[in-house]
Amino acid sequence: MIDNNDRCKDFEDVGVLFHALIRYVEANEEVRDQSLVAAGYANLLELAGDAAEAVAMQHKAEGDDWDGCVWFELLEKIDEGSLAEALMAIEDPNVPAVVRDWLSRVE
Repeated sequence: MIDNNDRCKDFEDVGVLFHALIRYVEANEEVRDQSLVAAGYANLLELAGDAAEAVAMQHKAEGDDWDGCVWFELLEKIDEGSLAEALMAIEDPNVPAVVRDWLSRVE
């Protein structure tokens, strides 16, 4: 979706979200009492893929106003209100519901 204004996830979406999740876990390791190794790279990669798919499926075409950089910046955030934070808030999240809630706040 970052590379194109359509409802298909792409490798960039997954990569940006995966990197954001890694950074989020690292930045919040003490608060969460969970290391990156404990969170699991494979788990984070799967979560990033599922979230990228959900974002793409719920995406609304933006026409001539499309700017993949805006979506890149939104997906890479790890601060309060970020998708990474929302995805990591609970164990085994309902990814489509988390994404829907997050999108309702950023759009």
